[in-house]
Amino acid sequence: MTETEEAIRRFFADDERAFGQIVRRWETKVYNLAWRMLGNREDAQDMVQETFLSVFKALKSLREPENFPAWLYRITINHCKARWRNQAPEISLDHHYETSESGAERSFEPASAEIPGAAVENADLIRKALMGLSEDHRTAIILKEYLGLSLEEVAEVMDCPLSTAKSRLYHGLCGVERNLKRLGFTF
Repeated sequence: MTETEEAIRRFFADDERAFGQIVRRWETKVYNLAWRMLGNREDAQDMVQETFLSVFKALKSLREPENFPAWLYRITINHCKARWRNQAPEISLDHHYETSESGAERSFEPASAEIPGAAVENADLIRKALMGLSEDHRTAIILKEYLGLSLEEVAEVMDCPLSTAKSRLYHGLCGVERNLKRLGFTF
């Protein structure tokens, strides 16, 4: 039994402190997923709060604690999609995304002072290229390439057949390549 599964079982037994342990264990992953989905740190921080509020309300309905990671990612993705739909106009590939100067603890992107200028520019271009994809393609890439999930786990989180997850990943990566070329990135 994993640490998370044990904490969930304790939460089921009305040990609400166990929920804090779950949050500490998973908040960075939820933040990273939300940040990659939304491209905005403030929105990602909001998604962490909204996600864990939803998790707190619904955790006792989770039948199999071993399915918690996929369940949690699915909740996060659903909140991100709702936020994405409610945002103003579509994000342009020409839109500039700011990089963090603070090196905040929950950020998995290094502070720009720590990485060469070209690397910051490349990361910004990749972020822009990702934001130009459909939700499903972007989600598949983020889950596989940034969170390191297996294709089977991607399919589980996205609630689709394995072949669909593979297709979304492939077409998403082709879309990133196409968007990068439009942005002037050379391979």
